[in-house]
Amino acid sequence: MALLKKVVIALFVSTAMLATAPSAIAAGKIENQSPEAVLGAFDVAISSVEAAQTALESGADKDEVLAKMKEAKQNLNRIESAVINREKERANGLLKKSRSAFRKGNIEDAKTLMAETVAKFIFLKQLYLNF
Repeated sequence: MALLKKVVIALFVSTAMLATAPSAIAAGKIENQSPEAVLGAFDVAISSVEAAQTALESGADKDEVLAKMKEAKQNLNRIESAVINREKERANGLLKKSRSAFRKGNIEDAKTLMAETVAKFIFLKQLYLNF
């Protein structure tokens, strides 16, 4: 009887874990984002990457620049559009390279990469609008 009770409890717990896993994984996703919301997300992402570029070029504090770069990355990831996924990954890669160069002390490389990143973010919006 005790063995049966343990098996039933184990089965119940494993079933409960399987039922809650998909909802926990998709907690941060925005399903079926409207076109207006996508355009709004583009505007926020572009303004945040431009703010990061301004902070980088003005010689702001290292932590402040890194925080603005992280914010730009998060805002880019809020754009939910299958049309631009591959280009979005490339823009994210440029931002990552710029952040890495900045951390290593290569300020000029970071500025160059950040300028490319801003251009790529703007290109993403144009790509979305022209699709």
